[in-house]
Amino acid sequence: MVIKQNPLYREIIEGLDWNLLDTSNHSQSNYKKLPKKPRAYLLIACSSDNGITENEILRTCRLSSGRNYCSELERKLGITLKRMDESNTDGIGSHYRYYLANREDAQKVVNLILSYENSLLTDSDISQILALYPIKAA
Repeated sequence: MVIKQNPLYREIIEGLDWNLLDTSNHSQSNYKKLPKKPRAYLLIACSSDNGITENEILRTCRLSSGRNYCSELERKLGITLKRMDESNTDGIGSHYRYYLANREDAQKVVNLILSYENSLLTDSDISQILALYPIKAA
C-alpha cells in the first residue's frame, strides 16, 4: 500500500486513531476506540483522489468486507463513489479502487462520521479532509 501525502491519512495508516490518541494532536479528551464503520468511512474520506481499495480497507481497518462499507456510504448519503477496476498483483482477478468525487460528497461523509458518538475529528482534521477534494462544478 502506498502511503499518501496527507498527514491525517498517514496517521490513520499508522494506527494512531484506532486506540488512544495523543492528546497533543487532538482537542478532545477521554478517547475511546473508534468504531468500525466510522473508521472505514474516515479512511475512505482521507484517501483523496488516489482512492482506496477493498483490500486496503480490510487490512487497515481489520474488517470483513471493505466493499460493504463503500456501498453503505452510497446508500446512506445518496452519493456515488467513483470506481476503478484494478487487477490483483498476482494476476488472478481484480478489485475496485473507490474514491469520493468532490468536496460536497466528502462533506457528507465527514458529517456522517461526526454523527457517531466517539467521533475524533477536530476542525483541523475536517479542513484537511475537505481540502483534498475539488469543489463540485455548478
